[in-house]
Amino acid sequence: MTSPTWLEDIILVSDGPDETCPGDVAVFRNLTDARAYLEHWSEGIDNAVFSGTGQRLIMAADESGNVSIQARIDRADGEAIIKAWLTRMAEAILEARRYRAAKRWGWGRVNLGELEAQGVLPATVEGLIAYVGFTTSR
Repeated sequence: MTSPTWLEDIILVSDGPDETCPGDVAVFRNLTDARAYLEHWSEGIDNAVFSGTGQRLIMAADESGNVSIQARIDRADGEAIIKAWLTRMAEAILEARRYRAAKRWGWGRVNLGELEAQGVLPATVEGLIAYVGFTTSR
């Protein structure tokens, strides 16, 4: 990593069995937003947790259950892992948006952009985060 970036604050948490099979992924703007989600598992946080830059985050909870980042581990494959997670999320969102766009009437219909209708999704971590949005912690 060459210089600080806002992506260092982003926290991605997977509830899948391991980092190669993410399951549901939550995307938080920062640690404070992620705490409410992570503190449910404060007894033993074993989720795969990464920063938006692809660093593996080792999370720990103190005796009061307050979660913090114990260590940041640079990973050569970290960006690829989070990009895969975000791409899977974006594909699921696109599928749901296509379904809702196909509705002829009713509440909840959405309009797809031209490229979105063709299945074009963002190619960068920043773009994917913008497309999938952030998880609300409460």
